[in-house]
Amino acid sequence: MITNKFIEKTFPKGKLTLIGGHPAMGKTSFAISLTISLAELNRKCIYFSAELKEQQLVERYKLQIDIEEYNIIAGNIIVDDTSNINTKHIRKSIEHYQPDYVIVDYIQLMSSNNQLSDRNTEMQAIVQELKTLASDCNIPIIGLSQLNRCQNDTSCFLNPNNYRELPLDYLEDINLTCIYRGDYFKKYEYDSNGEVIYGKTRFIIYHNNSPEIIYLLFNYETKGLSMFPSVMYIHGLSSSGASSTAINLRKLLPKYDVLSPDLPIQPQESLTMLKELCELYNPELIIGSSMGGMFAQQLRGYKKILVNPAFHVSKFMRTQLGVHDFLNPRKNGETQYEITSKLCDNYQAIEANQFADITDFDIKNTYALFGTQDTLVHGYDEYIGYYRNAMWFEGEHRLNFEILKKIVVPLAKIILWR
Repeated sequence: MITNKFIEKTFPKGKLTLIGGHPAMGKTSFAISLTISLAELNRKCIYFSAELKEQQLVERYKLQIDIEEYNIIAGNIIVDDTSNINTKHIRKSIEHYQPDYVIVDYIQLMSSNNQLSDRNTEMQAIVQELKTLASDCNIPIIGLSQLNRCQNDTSCFLNPNNYRELPLDYLEDINLTCIYRGDYFKKYEYDSNGEVIYGKTRFIIYHNNSPEIIYLLFNYETKGLSMFPSVMYIHGLSSSGASSTAINLRKLLPKYDVLSPDLPIQPQESLTMLKELCELYNPELIIGSSMGGMFAQQLRGYKKILVNPAFHVSKFMRTQLGVHDFLNPRKNGETQYEITSKLCDNYQAIEANQFADITDFDIKNTYALFGTQDTLVHGYDEYIGYYRNAMWFEGEHRLNFEILKKIVVPLAKIILWR
């Protein structure tokens, strides 16, 4: 499934979003997967298919979901296979069906509302008309678009100049994205152990010509695209997303995209960011160490491993007032942070209600590991008052490779394979 957060982030209301890609990259497959996810979220979508007829699309849908599920959600998917459509036709359909989303597959098969002298001018007019329509109706319009051929060079997919027949000035105020599936060209994605990851697909979102890449997984059997399976690692107080633990987790869990964000120093900012990332990627497992364990415990509805969780890190912080060095590099270049009494108060406020709203799912799917030689934090008694899955291991507070390899990752694999 494609997550709600991914949909909202990528396809904002009132905007035209173009999804570019070579033939056979999976643009239509993505559009079908997207409409299924939208329908499951009870959102109505009109799918204008100028290339495939409705029955062909229905057969593609049935590859991804069974007939019973399709019949349940089909009312939220309106297929229009009219050939050579224009934006007047789309506007009438929007007024009639009142959809939440519109998909056009694909814009090179559209016609302009007005007869123009050449195809380039007509394509530019079509894009302008779609932009205006999205704004007027205040809904997301998603247009699939062919990219110029680039001799199999991956760099061509990271360049907005490659949108066919569309000069850059016509792409202003449009969300530009593209799909790149390297294994189609035998340019594979590899895991940290050097093995090929089949179906790993780049969904690239442009921000001021700076690409953000979100990984999707292409299913060769169903032709569907979904979020790439991920594990989130949440680091401790003085660490960062570039810690050795995060690096080693990528080596030990090569089939998963290990997400390891730099936590902001302010705790509420950290918790907000983590919740947003969870909504975007829907990680299959969250691993939190020390302070990261305290944050991980508060992320409801996810499978979790807490390693030496520092449920009351503010107590330790009050003994460490002053400026400290980060132990690992941060993406923003910061090398130091300061612990103040106010910062400690902010952490204490976050800690006060950290065990509120625990569900049966959380109790069943939260695991904690406690080192017998941990002299910094002692969270077992508090943890066991709310949860039941706890283990002791021979080790100190800080994780090392051997503990990850022999204790944490084997437990993670058991949880992931359930």
